[in-house]
Amino acid sequence: MDRLTIGAVANLTGVPSHTLRKWESRHSIVIPNRSDSGRRFYNNSHVHRLLLVKRLMSEGHALGELARLGTDDLENLSLRHDRSRSETLEDGVDVVGLNLAPLFERVEPAICQSFSLFPQTLESWLDRGNKLSRHHKALMVESDTLPDTTVEELIKLRNGSYQRVIIVYAFAPRRIEQLLASHGIQALKSPITPEHLRTMMSTKSLDVASEPVQIGVSAFNPEQLSSIANMMPSLHCECPNHIAKLLIDISGFEKYCLQCKDDDPKEKALHAQLAEMSARARTIFESALRSVAVADGLDLDNLP
Repeated sequence: MDRLTIGAVANLTGVPSHTLRKWESRHSIVIPNRSDSGRRFYNNSHVHRLLLVKRLMSEGHALGELARLGTDDLENLSLRHDRSRSETLEDGVDVVGLNLAPLFERVEPAICQSFSLFPQTLESWLDRGNKLSRHHKALMVESDTLPDTTVEELIKLRNGSYQRVIIVYAFAPRRIEQLLASHGIQALKSPITPEHLRTMMSTKSLDVASEPVQIGVSAFNPEQLSSIANMMPSLHCECPNHIAKLLIDISGFEKYCLQCKDDDPKEKALHAQLAEMSARARTIFESALRSVAVADGLDLDNLP
């Protein structure tokens, strides 16, 4: 079909109508056709792309990174996640790092059944061509920082030689963390323990990143929150009212921080950080509101 309304697409994808509008205006995820009166009409290709984006966001990818990818790339990334789920790291891993390699060598019981150790810096390992001699399907590397050139090499390895790539790092900007996540690379902030590594090696699914946070993009529109905040509470629970009121305040402060970031160049970094913190708090309470709504039998998408 090529004349699906936004309401129909919201039902088909599980993405609320107001979110579809924001994805269109801010990220151009899909651009629906318009009637003479300006009404949106979607087709099956739009629905397919939206479902891919929604699925990959649940895997930890950032919306901004997904928006830059074509539908074919989104499909390949989705297939890569499917393959990763059917595999574990128990069979073995190539380990690169001056501290990481000795850790694997000395710890008892062994972190995994088989491993090949390269006790050298990641830069040396990459420069000497060791990356061409793969011993296992998984690669774990160590690097204090993540310069762009190193990240590019890791992405190439993830797309070519290795089915899984994990990097243990000390310092990196959020931009780099999101970039790695968008390519299916797990980034672990040091220090890490052998127990942590054992658990990760035996799990089928990697948490490549925490739930992505979209600053200034709320899951609920102001009308929904106002309706919930002022609705008659049930006899047993007023939590939806309280959470909605908190979300109104948090969203307001988030917008205020974004305005301050634009109005005060000297404090731009500080207000950007405050906006991100507010967005994370908002995301947590949005999740709480959904959970409480289920328990209280409240249909958030069809409020009076």
